[in-house]
Amino acid sequence: MSASATATATFALAALVGLASFGGVAVLAVAVVLLGVLVAAGWPDLLDLPARRSSTGVVAAVAVAAALVAVFAVRAARAEGSQVAGVLGHLPAVAALALLVAFGHQLLRRDGRPRLVESVTGVVTAQAVVVLGAAWVAVPTTYAGATLAPVVLAALAATSAVAATTWPLRVAGPVNLLVGAAVGWLASSVTALLGGGGTTALVGGSAAVSEGRWAVAGIVAGLGAGVLVSAWRALSVRLPAARTLPAAFAVAAVPVALGGAGAYLVGRLLLL
Repeated sequence: MSASATATATFALAALVGLASFGGVAVLAVAVVLLGVLVAAGWPDLLDLPARRSSTGVVAAVAVAAALVAVFAVRAARAEGSQVAGVLGHLPAVAALALLVAFGHQLLRRDGRPRLVESVTGVVTAQAVVVLGAAWVAVPTTYAGATLAPVVLAALAATSAVAATTWPLRVAGPVNLLVGAAVGWLASSVTALLGGGGTTALVGGSAAVSEGRWAVAGIVAGLGAGVLVSAWRALSVRLPAARTLPAAFAVAAVPVALGGAGAYLVGRLLLL
């Protein structure tokens, strides 16, 4: 799978999550689970981990659990009239339990446990990626609303296209920052002009988010996307399996998944 095809897959996944953000919490959760499954399916091949099938199962189970916990938290907060701040309060517990599951997985291996440290480290890292991806479920509940997701995802898609070029990282990295900031600003400006950022909480109250705040949020989100995609390219480009299926789909899905936590922070902290 070529770099351009991987970038195209990233664009398609970003579009899927962006559209799902307007479809309700359950639809968005399904999209998040799909991201997690793609990461889980390709991660063991990408890192050449032992016990690949069971490693995939463990990561996929954590992805589903994190998405379900986020869904239940959002629905409970809406039912109780709670504020948005505590919606993702249970995800750290999911991450902690996932760590225990990763150790339990190693205890159940029957292959003599070769490369034990490598296996644990790889599985735990993938679990962290899918848990952070579950933050997308809560993005529509932030002050920015569901329209924040397309802004962040547009920056991710644009920077992924830059990362797919043959430019060396010393060139692609700075260009990614510029492209991310520009696309983030443009997308957020369009959103503000269309009146996309109206609701500010899970329940009650609505205060229009100013165009200035949208612009700042878009630039920050774009810069974050540039850093994320550039760092992921630097880490993944040297891996021998990075362009083989299903590892290439994991490479495509990881930036989109990791963008969920950043989008949530932008929506909570910059678009008050």
